[in-house]
Amino acid sequence: MKILKNEIRELVSQKVLVSIFYIGIIFLDALGAILPKYLDRQITLFIPLPLICIIHLINANKINKWFLLSLVFNFVGLYHFNHPYKEYNAIGIILHAIAFLIYFLILLKYYQIANIKRVLKFSFLIVILAAVPTIIYSEGMNEMHLFYETLFYAFSVTIFIFSASLLYSNNKTKANRFLLFSTISILISSYLQGYNLFMEKTNLLEFLAIILFNLTHYFMCWYLIEKSRKKVHDV
Repeated sequence: MKILKNEIRELVSQKVLVSIFYIGIIFLDALGAILPKYLDRQITLFIPLPLICIIHLINANKINKWFLLSLVFNFVGLYHFNHPYKEYNAIGIILHAIAFLIYFLILLKYYQIANIKRVLKFSFLIVILAAVPTIIYSEGMNEMHLFYETLFYAFSVTIFIFSASLLYSNNKTKANRFLLFSTISILISSYLQGYNLFMEKTNLLEFLAIILFNLTHYFMCWYLIEKSRKKVHDV
């Protein structure tokens, strides 16, 4: 029995196998969002984040409790965010914003002294990336009474992207590449979700936004796994 459990553990912990399963689930979930008559999201919507939790628990040499907490906030946020045109959508946005604030706090421990010019350059770029869509979507944000909640979300995502980009720029390691992929995913996903919510609902954009949102957490998970492994090796 013990041998069987070890074999199952090894099988599940293989990155390729888990990746295929995870990508398959988020693909089905994204299809369910645009083809609700054929695919019911009541199951697929809530599988990806628990699966991310399992991937982290199995593969990380040291469990990051803050990361698991962020997954809880994102999970509950999805529950409230499942119907994007309902009044309680504001709760979902706030919960997701808190989750990305936790991501930012996680990254703080990995900061090193950075070049001031590089910090200013990234600051200017990130402000532009955040300000332009906010201005474009501001009318829709006001119409849906979600202006301040969306600003809070934009702020949280922005400081996460800023800190992650700075870390990657300072040290282009394998772990930091996962972090870079995570920021690219959430940046594009946020743009697409904003367009769907505040401009015009488009099936293709919603499909891509759901996939990219889930990939954000997948890449963040593997960033932390790689960091935990490196820390053990250094010791």
